[in-house]
Amino acid sequence: MKMIKLLSILLVWSTTLFAQSYFLSHGDICREAADHYCSNEKEVVKNLQVMLASDRYLHRNISMDGILGEDTLDAIIAFQKYYKIDPADGWVGRSTKQKLDSIYTPHAFSFSRHGDICEEAEGQECPNEFETVRNFQIVMNFDRNMSVVLDMDGLWGKNTMAAANKMQKIYHMIQVDGWIGKGSKRLLDKLSRNLLFPKVPKAYQQVTRGKIATRMRNVGASRHIRTGSYAAFKRRKGYPKSFAVYRNDKLLKKAASRRTKIVIDKSQQRIKLFVGSEVAIDSPCTTGARRKLEPNTRRVYNKSTPSGNFRITEKIADKRSTIFGKLYRNGKMVWRGDRRKYHGPKAKYIGASLKNWMRLTSSGIGIHGSKYVKRYPATNGCVRVPYNVVSKIFKHTKKGTPVKIVQ
Repeated sequence: MKMIKLLSILLVWSTTLFAQSYFLSHGDICREAADHYCSNEKEVVKNLQVMLASDRYLHRNISMDGILGEDTLDAIIAFQKYYKIDPADGWVGRSTKQKLDSIYTPHAFSFSRHGDICEEAEGQECPNEFETVRNFQIVMNFDRNMSVVLDMDGLWGKNTMAAANKMQKIYHMIQVDGWIGKGSKRLLDKLSRNLLFPKVPKAYQQVTRGKIATRMRNVGASRHIRTGSYAAFKRRKGYPKSFAVYRNDKLLKKAASRRTKIVIDKSQQRIKLFVGSEVAIDSPCTTGARRKLEPNTRRVYNKSTPSGNFRITEKIADKRSTIFGKLYRNGKMVWRGDRRKYHGPKAKYIGASLKNWMRLTSSGIGIHGSKYVKRYPATNGCVRVPYNVVSKIFKHTKKGTPVKIVQ
């Protein structure tokens, strides 16, 4: 028993020591010449290339082939200059290796032990952890079959999602949907078997969280334009596909004494609140997708928001969905999405939050607030509106307010 304890302590100690001195435990890396020699071990050079390419201060796109080429040499010199390592000659010796180990602490990473990565939508949730996304981007840049160059910023953007689709096509996966789930994570573990990943420095995590928070504020809250004419707002660059919001507060004050109506334009993905014949609010929104992936059955359904004339039939400030949400058994989530498609043992259901709910149809189509407002159709049929916009629409409408949805 004591021997087992001793071995486990030694294993933890050796793993920690290795993690803190990876580059120091290997030979130097340099451009060889007649009077000097460097080991330039291929795996070590590969991991060095990963470290350099993921450094947010260097902004370098370098090949990850384990060969000390000109691009890698230039990145090493840039690294030495930035971190004031003298001389900055491209020779990865003791001082440079110490700096690499102190900043990056390379370590093995298992995708299968971390959450999914996906483009979130109603009934779908992925943690999209910064480190998991960043490591996915590293593998994609590293894989010669992919031929992609991604910013390793840990953010799940369009280019990263396109790379996920490409990976699933190239490796002949059953589902080609950009969702990094169980199968894709197993594949990523195979592709990165001999690859070490840089741990994320705390300072970098804070900066990245700030970027994510800013991005979510831009999407979930949107920027209000409270001054100027509506005609000038519509002439703004990028309208109607921008996240900009027009709001006329003076006109909204008259909403109590005038008739209001809502117009939702699916082609523009915008919602407008009229007070009389004038536009008081013009905001981005997200309507139903024509091809919507159900996350559990992995089947695609038509969830387009219906066009036509409707009226608000129900208003609830803090509603929970009776269809889309999560199911839990013994405190563990066993299902997410449409509860009607769940056929397992009895489980506790918690419906998705639908703030400032305004029902339009008996089948469950309505308008509600969300922080996930896209500039393309993406919902299960409902109309998502940024939180701080939907609260104003909710306040200035009532049961019976007409809603027109146009193609």
